Amino acid sequence: GATGQSDWQLAVGDELARQGFIAISPDLHSGFGPRGGNYDSFDFPDDVAKASALISNDESNRRYIAARNYGLKLPRANGKTATIGFCGGGTRSFQFAADIPELSAAVVYYGTGPTEADMAKIKAPVLGMYGEIDSRITSTVDPTTAAMKKLGKSYEPHIYKGATHAFVQYQNLGENTAATKDSWPRTIAFLKEHLR
Repeated sequence: GATGQSDWQLAVGDELARQGFIAISPDLHSGFGPRGGNYDSFDFPDDVAKASALISNDESNRRYIAARNYGLKLPRANGKTATIGFCGGGTRSFQFAADIPELSAAVVYYGTGPTEADMAKIKAPVLGMYGEIDSRITSTVDPTTAAMKKLGKSYEPHIYKGATHAFVQYQNLGENTAATKDSWPRTIAFLKEHLR
C-alpha cells in the first residue's frame, strides 16, 4: 500500500498466509526512516509520506524483486509468484506484472494500469478491484480494459457499486462491506487458480 507497512498491511499478509500462501510484505521504508530506521521508526503518517517521495521507482522495484527472490528460495515455494497491492501498491502491482514477465498473477486494488508499451510485456493474468465512487482511478478502467484486450492480455476488472477508494480498508463507508465480501474471496480464488 501507498501508506507503508502499517498494521493493516501486515494483517493482509497474515490473512494470505492463513489461506495457505507464502506471503511477504516488504517494508519499502527500511533505511529511509529516522536514523536509518524502517516504517516503525516514523512518528507520524505525514513523515512516511515525505519519506516515500525519496524512494525512487527503481529502488522500489529492486526491493520488490529482492522480496520475490527471497520467497522463491523458501522450501515450500513452488516457483509461482504473484503480487497484490492496494492504492499506490495496486498501481505498483500492475506495473510489476510488466517489469517481471515471469510473474504468475497480479491483483490490483484501486490502482491504475501501466503504459500500453508496458502492458505489452505482461504475461500474467491481472485481476482488478475498483470502487465506483473513486472516479480518479475508476475512470482509467475502461481505457485499460481496451488496451489489454487489444494486446491479447488477461485483465478482469470489477467495479463495485457504491464503494469508495480503499474499500477493503474502510469497510464502514458506503457499500464498502459488500464490495469487500465479494472482492476478497474472488481474490483468493484467483490466486489459488494461478499459484497452485
